[in-house]
Amino acid sequence: MSDQLPKQPMSTEMYDRIIAVAVKIAGEADVHRLCSTLLSEAQSITGAQGGTLYLVSENEQKQDTALDFVIVRNSILNIDTDKSNLPPLPLFINDGEPNLKNVACHAYHRGERINIEDVYASEGFDFSGTKRFDESTGFNSKSFLTVPLIADTGRVLGVFQLLNATDHGQVVSFDPTHESAIQILANFAAKALETQLASQRRRELLINLSGTSDTKRLTEQILKEAKAITNADGGTIFMLNDKLEIHQLEFSLMVNDPLDIYLGGADVDDIDLPPLPVKHNQVEGKSGLATHCAITGEVVNISDAYDNNEFDFTHVREFDQQHDYYSKSFLAVPLTNHEDEVIGVLQLVNARDFRTNEVIPFAEKAETIVTALATYAAIALHNRILLQDLKALLDAFIQVIAQAIDAKSSHTSNHCQRVPLLMEMIEQAACEDNQTFANFDLSEDEWYEIRVAAWMHDCGKLATPDSVLDKSTKLHLLRDGIHEVQTRIATIRQSLKVEYLESLIETPEEALKIKTDYEANVAELEDDTAFLLTANKGGEFMSEESKERVRKIAKRQWLNSHGELQPLLTSEEVDFLCIERGTLSQGERQIINDHMVVTLDMLESLPFPKKLRRVPEYAGGHHEKMDGSGFPRGLTRGQMSVPARMMAIADIFEALTSQDRPYKDPMKISLALTILKRMREDNHIDPDLFELFVRSRVWEKYAKTTLKPEQLDVTDAEPYLAQA
Repeated sequence: MSDQLPKQPMSTEMYDRIIAVAVKIAGEADVHRLCSTLLSEAQSITGAQGGTLYLVSENEQKQDTALDFVIVRNSILNIDTDKSNLPPLPLFINDGEPNLKNVACHAYHRGERINIEDVYASEGFDFSGTKRFDESTGFNSKSFLTVPLIADTGRVLGVFQLLNATDHGQVVSFDPTHESAIQILANFAAKALETQLASQRRRELLINLSGTSDTKRLTEQILKEAKAITNADGGTIFMLNDKLEIHQLEFSLMVNDPLDIYLGGADVDDIDLPPLPVKHNQVEGKSGLATHCAITGEVVNISDAYDNNEFDFTHVREFDQQHDYYSKSFLAVPLTNHEDEVIGVLQLVNARDFRTNEVIPFAEKAETIVTALATYAAIALHNRILLQDLKALLDAFIQVIAQAIDAKSSHTSNHCQRVPLLMEMIEQAACEDNQTFANFDLSEDEWYEIRVAAWMHDCGKLATPDSVLDKSTKLHLLRDGIHEVQTRIATIRQSLKVEYLESLIETPEEALKIKTDYEANVAELEDDTAFLLTANKGGEFMSEESKERVRKIAKRQWLNSHGELQPLLTSEEVDFLCIERGTLSQGERQIINDHMVVTLDMLESLPFPKKLRRVPEYAGGHHEKMDGSGFPRGLTRGQMSVPARMMAIADIFEALTSQDRPYKDPMKISLALTILKRMREDNHIDPDLFELFVRSRVWEKYAKTTLKPEQLDVTDAEPYLAQA
């Protein structure tokens, strides 16, 4: 066996034939047809009865693991298949030991062709599989020629084998002249194959890059591919932070396989390493390799960092001392976007020879490929960063709107910020449920869509008058009208006192009766005042008896500044004080309810992208009821999505337990769950979601996160699950 070309002369006809085949192979754009052409021509030259072509397969870490059967042919047995079901040949056995017993794997590891005259007389390789094949088919395998396909980088891309060379119909060993021709043909094929495989990998990478939404996973793909192309020990991706006065290169991903270092990336915490300052006007001292690359936008290829005085490798040498490592060759490539701006740097360390594993300088061809990869990657990264920046801007804008709504009224303070928190808890419970909601699941985009809807669910309140939105009492318009009523009552009290004193002067003999009547009138007035103060808060249901008392009190008269007698309460004040529930009149409640119409109008007017198109539906349904009696559209349960029904429960529960509403004490969990249970029984909220809410103890998680400790007064939730 030898990897050197035999010295036997080749005929002119053979040279012409090889050149013609080489041209044909070089122009072939399809990898499979290229392989088929190579094998067919090799069989034709040698008269081989059969042949097999393998291509190297990789694992997720871009490490060679096996030889995959691509083409299997045998003209005697009429076998000609382009896709074999045969299992791949493992390149490594016994905990990473090279598989040298299999002749094809041996050719891969040694990078040399192998010419065997008779497999049955060979003792250096394991041909047990070949012998079993012969026994089962009646075929007689004899001579083998195994040739590795070695790229210019030294990497073995595949292996092809020829079986049973023939001469005038007789099986013979492979002729050295033919062996020489086959080797030249293999060299041409390897070059063409390397080009096509690189092109195919670039296409696949571009597809992966364009389909990856996470910048951290993008950087992982970029570095993994760059390492595979150059066979480098490791590398680092820096991202440029240009938002500071002095720009910085921040570590995004750092990998070194020999040292088992993997810092950053999608599934690892951020790298706790100081950023590298990028000083564009640096006068004194040498700059580091990565910072120079970021400043100049130049590709820098260093063959030996310890024999280089152009750049500052102080930190590299310190790293080597700490880890007993030798950083020798470096390749730094700028990540430049479509606007020719450097957004980061890809830096690789220690390229290795694919055959000897020795550290070598980064090859010029590999540098060209990595530079092209960096360009594609930078554009993909830049686009993803732009999308993330726009998303961050949208999030900030949405939250500013929510904060503005909350700021309009101290009575609903933080409501728009707490509903998203509750929604997230309910969604999580539904995703984890293996009963009613076993089939409910959310993608990352769906999570975000619901989150946006939760933040925007009350955006229509921006158009609600403050006098209505902030109405804490029944008589509160721009200010609480109860103070005017109290002023009038004080006038009546003063009038009673004047009458009392005048009566004492006129009829002193009736002083006891006059005093008793006066005190009774004052006591009645104070009782009426206390009643009005209570009624004004709207905390209790107004019965007909209470309404009649309001009307009776209203008839009391007081003397205004013009000396005119006026009723204590105006007709409008009577109407307000007779509101049965809460502090809002029917007209005011309609104004409040109209915020949902405004919300829908606002959201439906926005050109949401496809992944956010359900935001209006989710946000606009939290006042709908399962029986269709809600507003603004009177939707029933069957007409509403699960997230829209979730929003209703989140909105109600937050409002019930809120600590920010001065007109009521913070409601305890027991009462809030009782009210929700009653709403379930009245078919106002979704029964399945209410059961999930209670059973998964969302109420408890929310209370421990947000509410006062004394509000959490429930341990056993079973009573709230019981049917009425």
